[in-house]
Amino acid sequence: MIETVKKFNNFTWYHVSNLTTEDNQILVSEHQLTNEIIGYAVDHNESVRMEYDVATDEALMVIDVISYHENVVETRPIGILFAHGDLYTFSHSVTDYIQAVLLDPKNRQKRGNDNEISAIDFVMTGLYSLMTRYVSQVTEINRKRRVIQAQLGHHKRTTKQMNDLLRLQTQMIYIQNSLANNHVMLNAFKQDFKTKIAHFEEEHIDDVRVEVGQAEHMADIAMAVINSVSDAYGNLSNRDLNWTMKVLTVYSIVLTVPTIVSGFYGENVKWLPFAAAQDGWWITIVITLILMAAVSLVLALSGFFRK
Repeated sequence: MIETVKKFNNFTWYHVSNLTTEDNQILVSEHQLTNEIIGYAVDHNESVRMEYDVATDEALMVIDVISYHENVVETRPIGILFAHGDLYTFSHSVTDYIQAVLLDPKNRQKRGNDNEISAIDFVMTGLYSLMTRYVSQVTEINRKRRVIQAQLGHHKRTTKQMNDLLRLQTQMIYIQNSLANNHVMLNAFKQDFKTKIAHFEEEHIDDVRVEVGQAEHMADIAMAVINSVSDAYGNLSNRDLNWTMKVLTVYSIVLTVPTIVSGFYGENVKWLPFAAAQDGWWITIVITLILMAAVSLVLALSGFFRK
């Protein structure tokens, strides 16, 4: 769907969501956009970068933003196209919220009025709010990690906790990679447009770069802590497994004694001690218990019962 969101004095903003074949034809025939640049803008797997077509006066910015699903948070690319003096944004269902954020960003940056603002400054003041969502998401991941970490020494470690940590690690990988790529792309954007933008626009670009840098630093620390907690869980699980194997080994050694004793007295050799006694059966039981106690004592003194 192609929507004319708002007409400013210096440009018109078109928002394209879930592009269809008919929408593509309209963009090519009526807006004079190229199929190549449209393909880059709507590609789900497009890498973060700047794409220029000097001949057709098109500059495409592909940048990753947070995409919200039911139980997991990932990142997805959106396309921001400066073409023929107008602005085009391309999104999909999971990133369609960017329209509202760009239209009414809630941040500390001062946005110019509709008669003065340029397309670049409009985008940068909106991108600032989009990048702050990375900080919010890293903070939320840290909160979930602290909940899991608090259970480390007080509860039995479960598969669910390990799966929750793995899910957090996966989310952080997406976030780290997207932030790093966004940072590089914004640096390139500033360098490429340095001669075409005003000083206050450059300051807004720097604000976005600083916000991305902060989020990137937070994400690196959060990932390091999550990895440490995950390693601790793994070490404790290995320790529990080693303890279980040790207990089973001790039981197998102790339970070998009755087998040995019964094996001797099962040979029907009449010269065995107590073989002809009336209470011979009970005597062998006592012998077995004494030997089992002796073996257990030796193992205990050797530290086999210490966790």
